[in-house]
Amino acid sequence: MNIETRIDGQKGLRTIVLRGESTLPDIQTFIEKLYRLGDFEPAYHALWDVREAIFPAVAPGEVKELACFLRGNWNEKQQRKTAVVVSGDFHFGLSRMLEQFVGPHADGRFRTFRDFQAAVDWIEGKATVSPLPTSS
Repeated sequence: MNIETRIDGQKGLRTIVLRGESTLPDIQTFIEKLYRLGDFEPAYHALWDVREAIFPAVAPGEVKELACFLRGNWNEKQQRKTAVVVSGDFHFGLSRMLEQFVGPHADGRFRTFRDFQAAVDWIEGKATVSPLPTSS
């Protein structure tokens, strides 16, 4: 797994680019380390670009486990908006499942996109995204 992180202090944006083979537990470990960094700024938006990531296998429950971790840290870390940019139907489905699990705790601040610029526009408040339907 190759992860590149870029910080744009003027925009209040942290961009994380994930390339190569990875697992959802790898991503959770990365986020845990990120949260422990002395220069972690919780007020920054997060833009995850996983268009070049490869997830060879996702075990049952891994999406929910990652979502529970994110939910548990969302308010504590005072997260702003988080956008995940994906390519392909499999990644889109994974991210949308994560979005559904995290959604109620993130108050509409976690979204999945197929288009990078659309994600940036949403983070910057230039575009709105309709809320996802929630299960009853």
